[in-house]
Amino acid sequence: MNYLFLSVIAFLILLPLSFLVLWSVSSKWLYPAVLPQQLAVKPFVQMIHDPSFFPAIMNSFVIAFAAMFLTLIIALPAANYFAFQQQFSQRVIEVMIYLPLILPAVALITSSQVIFLKLGLNGSLLGVVLIHTYFCLPYGMQILLESYRQLGEGFSLTARSLGANRWLTFWQISWPLLRPGIATAASLVFIVSSSQYLPTFFIGGGRIVTLPFLLLPYANNGRYGIASAYSLLFLVCTIIGVWFLRKMLGGVQRGTKR
Repeated sequence: MNYLFLSVIAFLILLPLSFLVLWSVSSKWLYPAVLPQQLAVKPFVQMIHDPSFFPAIMNSFVIAFAAMFLTLIIALPAANYFAFQQQFSQRVIEVMIYLPLILPAVALITSSQVIFLKLGLNGSLLGVVLIHTYFCLPYGMQILLESYRQLGEGFSLTARSLGANRWLTFWQISWPLLRPGIATAASLVFIVSSSQYLPTFFIGGGRIVTLPFLLLPYANNGRYGIASAYSLLFLVCTIIGVWFLRKMLGGVQRGTKR
């Protein structure tokens, strides 16, 4: 039964990927043909020769890593506080965390654009990182909040009672125990930031080019070949970024030592 379930999941994952691969190497694929009539690498050649190709990859990595780092800096102490405070109920905290996702994204982005224009951040890399961090915070906060709740206060209170300060307690006690949750939060934030289009479009002002910024126009115009090529590139870049984060944060588990 488990093998059947895993086979179904693998099929559901590999099926859309196979269509992406076929579209990316097809130069002619018309109805009612099941497979492409002509194969070519023209979409990849066109993608690589795009002047924005390498800047888009660089900007995607820089913005995603910067948004991830800034999200963790904000979310770690905030999650620590909200996990053990007694002033607000858990339902109120959840509403506060998910508020950026509940409100309409276009309304938030356009109103933020006015503020960013006054601050001189519109069209800048810093402005894009800040708006990405705003939309990534709920994801990082929720994961870290649950990680702190599972950890509890016992270890930290014991370390503090033995004379350790807050920084030593966090670095020597909380950080190793929270590392799997931190790695998961960092990976999810990286993926969410890498896939952002509207915040990059409005706050970046068309000056900050990322992979979704190049991908979506081709997909909307029906140019599925080059759109699929960019989708595969986006998938590879995301996998590389997540793998690097989990290696760096120690989230890759290789089994239990006995």
